[in-house]
Amino acid sequence: MKMMMLQIILLLTEFVLVSSYSLNSTVQCEYKTRVRRKVRAGESLYLDCPNLQCHSDTTNSSYLWFRNLSVTNQMELIGTEESERVHYHESGLYILGLNLNDTGRYITQWWYEEDQCAEYETDVVVYEEFSTDLLYPDIVQQETSEFKCPVCEYQQGSFIWYKNFSLIPNQESFIRIRKPSKQSEGIYTCVCTWEHNGTNHNTSGSRRLIFKEQTISSPPKFLLPINNSIVSADVGSEVILNCSAFFGLSVCKQCSVRWEMNGIRLSSLDGFYKLEQRQKDGTVQLVLTIAKVSESDLRSVFRCRAEGSVKVIYVLVTLKRRASVLPVILGCICTFLVFLLVGGIVKWFALDLMLFLRPIFIKLYRKEDGKLYDAYVIYQRNNLDETTSKAIGDFVNGSLLTVLESYYGFKLFIHGRDDLPGEDCMSLIEAKIQLSRRLIIILTPRASADKSSVSSEAYDLQLGLYQALVQGETSVILIQLGKMQDYTHLPLGLQHLLRKTSPLLWKDSESSPNSRFWKQVRYQMPAASSCQRSLLV
Repeated sequence: MKMMMLQIILLLTEFVLVSSYSLNSTVQCEYKTRVRRKVRAGESLYLDCPNLQCHSDTTNSSYLWFRNLSVTNQMELIGTEESERVHYHESGLYILGLNLNDTGRYITQWWYEEDQCAEYETDVVVYEEFSTDLLYPDIVQQETSEFKCPVCEYQQGSFIWYKNFSLIPNQESFIRIRKPSKQSEGIYTCVCTWEHNGTNHNTSGSRRLIFKEQTISSPPKFLLPINNSIVSADVGSEVILNCSAFFGLSVCKQCSVRWEMNGIRLSSLDGFYKLEQRQKDGTVQLVLTIAKVSESDLRSVFRCRAEGSVKVIYVLVTLKRRASVLPVILGCICTFLVFLLVGGIVKWFALDLMLFLRPIFIKLYRKEDGKLYDAYVIYQRNNLDETTSKAIGDFVNGSLLTVLESYYGFKLFIHGRDDLPGEDCMSLIEAKIQLSRRLIIILTPRASADKSSVSSEAYDLQLGLYQALVQGETSVILIQLGKMQDYTHLPLGLQHLLRKTSPLLWKDSESSPNSRFWKQVRYQMPAASSCQRSLLV
């Protein structure tokens, strides 16, 4: 009974003291601050006076708490009865079992003198469920991370921590991460359990941890343009100058790139000059567009300036009048004509060059092949009219022998000259063709092939074509005497060979050993087997 009477006396004393302050309506409290608290429904909130001195200096002070709920928009005094769900004790306000209707503005009046007071406002917003809006300010860490529970700062209680709503065991009122990394990032929630009038209440607070890698400031480095570069331009034309500098991956607040002309900074307001800046992945790009190049631009020096946190660097660019393209075109035409002329000369004298160089390479790399003759001469010797017989005789026994054997030292096998009377004709032909490096087949306009003939001239032609077309052992040189309308009168094998290789046409005017006809014959012949050369011209 005495204890109850004592409590009543204390309450009356506090009421009288509060009334003495609050009834002094002539006093206007000084407005101090306004803060905001976001909480979840179902939890409890201990709201302390936002000022540290207001919180701690309770001996000679008095407090009044009011609330202006968003539902009724009416200001009402909060009581001090601890049995009430919402009540206050000195500088602390208790809202137990929060619900959505508790959203509103709560006002603290701190009377630190009889006629002096300060007023603080706290906006409380109650959320029905968890939202990212409930998060306290993010924590950005590079090295060891340690942060306290954002609630229960002035209360005694037990603490439970969660990371992304998964329990973290064995934690206290603070959490420490010794080696933060990207895996450490997430939402950390602290649940504080505290006791009031014998009942446990929960208050939670969440904040996001962001890991930021350590960066080192580095001096800028130009990517474009090259220092002392020259850009060709025409008066009145448009020119684009690109300046790009790399400042590293760290955030550099002092980093900048700018264009200057003759030491004066350019801007987009300078008439024909337009600037456009882009920034990505530590690279700052500033594009200068000159809409119309003037004579003064050609005499000016453009400078790109890159300023980092530790260094300032420059690159110089000069505009130069574009040279006429006429000399370039003339140079290209002359070069083309020179190449055309050289190509024609090379093509015309290619045969002479090959004939000149071949003895040298043959002498260095030639291997013995066991052959006795450089060429085996095949021509029709029978069933010819007198004119054709005379023409082929003059060519074979005259020009062919004189040029190839006497002048150039080749060794030929010719029937009637190199065979002996009484020898087996067939065996002789086979042996001599095997010992020859080339076959020279002479075509005449009136030559014919008698399929039933087994003469030596028919047999050496058939055997030679077999060696050339079937076995591929011997190369053939075709020489045509006179004009021929077609080759239908020739054997099929010879016709097939003519479709693959064009014959060399003999003209009486090309009797000189240095004529083009004999150069072509020599080109198809192997290297001469004899080094003796006639002095005949």
